[in-house]
Amino acid sequence: MQIGINESENSTSLDHKLAPMLLFHYNYDMSLEESDDDQDNKESGDDEDVSDEDEFTEASDDEESMEETDDDETDASSNDNDDDTANDEGKEVNDTLLLYSISSKQLLANSKLDYLKDHFYWITPQGWLLMVHRDSHETFLWNPFTSQRISLPFDQDRFLRTNYTRCLLSCKPTDINCVVLVLSLNDTVIWYCYPGGTQWFKHEYQSRRFHRHRGSVIGYMALLTVVGGKFYTGLGDSVITLDFSPNPKFDIIPIKAVQNPMYNFSRLYLLESSGELFSLFFYPPMTCPKRIAEIEVYKLDIQRRAWVKVYTLGDRAFFVNSTKCFGASVSAKEACLEENCIYFSRTGDKGLYVHSMERGTTAALNPGEDFLDNVAAEILMPAP
Repeated sequence: MQIGINESENSTSLDHKLAPMLLFHYNYDMSLEESDDDQDNKESGDDEDVSDEDEFTEASDDEESMEETDDDETDASSNDNDDDTANDEGKEVNDTLLLYSISSKQLLANSKLDYLKDHFYWITPQGWLLMVHRDSHETFLWNPFTSQRISLPFDQDRFLRTNYTRCLLSCKPTDINCVVLVLSLNDTVIWYCYPGGTQWFKHEYQSRRFHRHRGSVIGYMALLTVVGGKFYTGLGDSVITLDFSPNPKFDIIPIKAVQNPMYNFSRLYLLESSGELFSLFFYPPMTCPKRIAEIEVYKLDIQRRAWVKVYTLGDRAFFVNSTKCFGASVSAKEACLEENCIYFSRTGDKGLYVHSMERGTTAALNPGEDFLDNVAAEILMPAP
């Protein structure tokens, strides 16, 4: 099988030296088409349906957690008096794209990503985007830093346009063995294909194999993260792996669960760094679920069958895109960022938050007045 790689027409590549970046897309319309299977999906399920509120969290919470900052630091979205102004501004924009370089702290020319406006898109932790043209429904992977396009099978069953989904790549998409994985975020279904292939494959997994609550399983599956070409997620006292050889195969590895008796619940994120799997636990205080009291980081030790707590990230910088539930890691030196820090966004907030593992403090980074306060950014990682 041959992978076709083409240059996108009428597009301008981003400077990879300015990545990671914040991508703001106002009025991005990702409304779903009606599916013939919608009613069947609502009636299906082992125990319960998953809701938008709890599908990405280890334990449900009514409000999105917000990082606790020092008293002299400013929350990027803290001015309630500007709500009316923000709303007025929101009415004036139309499919506006804004880019912000985290390392250089500067607004970039938004025309560089105008190519996105004619497409539905899914940002992957690897920096590539899964794209579907709004009219022709052409489907492909796109590297915004090189303008490379890799053709994918057409979405003939309309699953990308009729389901809430997330996309992952098992490795570089230029590799003939790369698996393009699409996860349903409200059903026990995955779809997958191969770059240069001619067909998407659908696989339905049995949630009861992993946990008695169907909604919990779907929520944890949304956290799937790639390490060494295999997909991993954590579920309480086990780690679930997904491999393709070539058909999808799930395995369960018993693992000692992480426990922190100080908190009743947490938000869990997973990411790969230097070939190892890390879990990040964001703990909100009891009295203020919109804030974060503590962040703990653990590394998976398969030999010991345990999550081992780590106190430093070394020269790495971790990123958590809380709105899309994925994490990634970069060399802080190469990206011109602060090492040993966790950068994260949160829903309904334009700010980026920087947590220092060494100091245990969190600072808020305000990208500027050009951005609406209540529109969260996507985090665009450098593409290999």
